[in-house]
Amino acid sequence: MKQLNLIRLSLFQMGFGIMLGFLHDTLNRVMTTDLGISSTIVFGLISLKELLAIFGVKVWAGNMSDRANLFGLKRTPYILLGLFFCVFSFMLSPAAAYEVTVAGKSFSELFPAIFTDIGLLKLAVIFLLFGFGLQVATTAYYALLADTVGEENIGKVTGASWTLMVLTTIIATRVVGSFLDVYTPERLITVAEVGGSIALCIGLFAVLGIEKRNVVPSEGKSRHSISFSQSLKLLSSSPKTLLFAFYIFISIFALFANEIVMDPFGGDVFGMPVGTTTKLFRPTMGGTQLIFMLIVGFLLNRIGQKRGAHIGNFFGIIGFSMLIAAGFMRDEQFLRIALVVTGIGLGAASVSNISMMMTMTAGRSGIYIGLWGTAQSLAIFIGHFGAGIIRDVVYHLSGAYVWAYAAIFLMEIIAFTISSLVLPHISKEAFEAESKAKIAELQPAEGG
Repeated sequence: MKQLNLIRLSLFQMGFGIMLGFLHDTLNRVMTTDLGISSTIVFGLISLKELLAIFGVKVWAGNMSDRANLFGLKRTPYILLGLFFCVFSFMLSPAAAYEVTVAGKSFSELFPAIFTDIGLLKLAVIFLLFGFGLQVATTAYYALLADTVGEENIGKVTGASWTLMVLTTIIATRVVGSFLDVYTPERLITVAEVGGSIALCIGLFAVLGIEKRNVVPSEGKSRHSISFSQSLKLLSSSPKTLLFAFYIFISIFALFANEIVMDPFGGDVFGMPVGTTTKLFRPTMGGTQLIFMLIVGFLLNRIGQKRGAHIGNFFGIIGFSMLIAAGFMRDEQFLRIALVVTGIGLGAASVSNISMMMTMTAGRSGIYIGLWGTAQSLAIFIGHFGAGIIRDVVYHLSGAYVWAYAAIFLMEIIAFTISSLVLPHISKEAFEAESKAKIAELQPAEGG
């Protein structure tokens, strides 16, 4: 029975893989390339889900699920609340996208128009609701993992959950791409409705009945909990903690700034239709990423987390350099090779950095995973939103999309380079020693 519960918990993020793949790839590309909406607006909308984490939604959800008790359950009600918010807003997103009227406006016309476009305001609310649901559901889910899964299994369940999410995203985008070979707005809306329903069913199956009722948290967990303001104080007063938070920020930025760029890149630079970009980019680059996440993850105990990250950074730099070259050459075959090389880098770097993040907790996972998660959300928000601004500004100045995407990929190369330069200065031992002293300073203040 316990093994069945572990398998069920591992399945939870498959539903989010379906929804995030659709938003990041398909809907993003349709809004940017086919509807002609400014990428600053589109990428900004998609990044709203991370902005909520920066403003403390993760901390709020974690604290509430620690304290509140509904029908004897602490985590499950918040997981379900977030899941329903996500699915409901996800299903509404494609129809709302077609109501946006700012498409094709010049830079001078765009700024005043965004405040009067009812469709755009509706879409902003929808993405905020999705972001709220995403942060609440995933925070409570990871808390449920910590409560339910023993230390000997938490790494396996977390790794399996992440791998299944990536795999589901790849399969879903491939299926969606085939369905949208004949592209119509009605078909796009149908994809969201079916995908949302499947995501809901997976989420319900994964968590219902897992959590035990009326469980009292252990004394150790309550002793290690600190408030959001104390977390910020801990971060700002601890050089080693601040350094690793910066490392997580720049590494996640390097890994995810491209996430919503690839499908529009195929449409704008190579002139590919929706079905082609959906079937090409995520399955090729994401599939390679998944394979090398598994390979490097299996070898991580031998090669070490730092060496794995260095390998990923190296291939990431080469891969994004090749993507720039492919864009200027308009060579689709070279593009496919570049996507494979980039996927190798993303796979090796992501599994190494996630593993490092999970172990850099000094025995206080609640505090530090929250801090690293906030740094991660900030990086994804700036990466997504920044990529949209760069695309619009560089295209406005150069008149060529290839220069706009080259600028974005160059930004990725710089981020991978900085990550490699910071990595040798990360020390788990020094971090743990500093953490012990700083937490000891904070806890009397909390008691007083």
